[in-house]
Amino acid sequence: MAQMLPPAPRDSYAVPGKPGNSDPLTVVGWEHMDLKLFYPSALLSTWSIRTALYPLAVLRSQLQLQKQNTVYRSTLHAYSDISRREGFRGLYRGFWITVPQIGCSFIYSTIFEKCRSVLHEQGVKSVGGAAAVAGGLASFATQSIFVPTDIIAQYMMIYKNTDKLTAGHDKAVIERVATHVKNGNGLGTSVIKAIYQADGALGFYRGFWASAAVYIPQMLTFWPSYYWMLGLFSKLNPNTDRSLLIDQAIAATIGGSISTIATNPMELFRVRLQVHRSSYAKTLETMLRDEKTAIFTKGLTPRIIANSIYGGMVVVGYEIVKRLCAKEEYKHRIKW
Repeated sequence: MAQMLPPAPRDSYAVPGKPGNSDPLTVVGWEHMDLKLFYPSALLSTWSIRTALYPLAVLRSQLQLQKQNTVYRSTLHAYSDISRREGFRGLYRGFWITVPQIGCSFIYSTIFEKCRSVLHEQGVKSVGGAAAVAGGLASFATQSIFVPTDIIAQYMMIYKNTDKLTAGHDKAVIERVATHVKNGNGLGTSVIKAIYQADGALGFYRGFWASAAVYIPQMLTFWPSYYWMLGLFSKLNPNTDRSLLIDQAIAATIGGSISTIATNPMELFRVRLQVHRSSYAKTLETMLRDEKTAIFTKGLTPRIIANSIYGGMVVVGYEIVKRLCAKEEYKHRIKW
């Protein structure tokens, strides 16, 4: 796909060690930034957006785990029902357990920017292709944190509705969670204990490869789509005075939507594999039998809303942070 991308402008990536170059700098890279400012600023920007969009992850999990439409008819129905039964807390159930994912921002940013910089130095001319490879590698590296925290959070999200959402499946973890909660343990602690008692340490990495099969293709789809859209905008409106940030926001929103649609069946498979606790083959068989073509749409609405907004807001926030954290010798070249 990267070979089909519009070529990047010759001046879009600065040559390291040549800050005196007066060409416009449209891609702010690793070597252009003051990292002491970049890390905390990027962290605050990304985490604020994740916090705001977390309720959509709760809705997505509830919709994806139900058989057909036996519990919720739609995203709006799920939202109104959870809000009515559990209030605001229900929409943020499991949020605190995802706090360790804050480390993923550092890991992802470091690997992504460093890998992209190396690829450009090695002569890779496609900005989208380099970003896709860098994003895929960065996503894989973050799975060691994402998978266990996602599994724990998913059990916490559905705790008030486990009978309906896990009906007919292995309830070894769910039953242990209920016992621990009755004994006075907090929900998060109860889930952690239950997973360990049922499956040992490996239980926290159930579906690791299924998770990788979601997030890596998601990045391999997002970044080429994003840079292809930027190239298209440049062709449609060659005016160099237009706002690059607006183009980036729209391109990231569209890229987020495309990557979400492309990976929805894998995401549905991942969630069911991790919570229903069946084998890869059994999970796939049951999912195809029960949902048929709905695997392409189940849970898609909250996911596409979250990922498109997240893509747009995070990329814009990320790009603003990178520009603000640029070294003084590069600031005069940055295009906003």
